[in-house]
Amino acid sequence: AYDAGLIWLVVIGVLNSAVSAYYYLGVVVSMYMREPAGEPPVRRRPLGVTTVVMGTAAGLLALGVFPGMLLRVVRAALDGAW
Repeated sequence: AYDAGLIWLVVIGVLNSAVSAYYYLGVVVSMYMREPAGEPPVRRRPLGVTTVVMGTAAGLLALGVFPGMLLRVVRAALDGAW
């Protein structure tokens, strides 16, 4: 951008980088350089939430390991054979 003469774009990029660095460094300081406020309470999740999360994780894992199944279904639907 600088070589192309777009100085305003370079300035905006530098300002955005400074803002994001300030934000993310604040998160890092909160995580690693401050004492914790106390022990958070342990809460159990409802069975429905756990079931949905585990089902979603299993589906995502299955699609990641066997993507061909989904591709065959999509291809069949696009071909009108569904």
